[in-house]
Amino acid sequence: MVSKVPVVLLACGSFNPITNIHLRIFELARDHLHQTGLFKVIKGIISPVHDKYGKRGLVRGDHRIAMVQLAVRSSDWITEDAWECEQTHWLQTVKVLSSATAKVALWSRRFGNISHSEPVER
Repeated sequence: MVSKVPVVLLACGSFNPITNIHLRIFELARDHLHQTGLFKVIKGIISPVHDKYGKRGLVRGDHRIAMVQLAVRSSDWITEDAWECEQTHWLQTVKVLSSATAKVALWSRRFGNISHSEPVER
């Protein structure tokens, strides 16, 4: 039996506000990847954009983080990551991806696999 490739789904965006559709996208992506038989989604991460992104009408990051936390509180596999909002300025998505990749590598070394209930480390 071939082992499945572990996958972490990451969504970057304003989440101004987060909606049920955002969460549904995670579910659809996970379902599709699982149906291929090749992948096992082990974590979903939502990363709201920094306040200095420049989007007009953007609610403060701490409020968007709180909304995301409330939206995912009943999920055993989707979590928020406030890292981008905690930086001093807006970052290109590739830098957010690099941060997430480093966290996944750390989790993998520490736990051998990422538990659904493991929080995102800051």
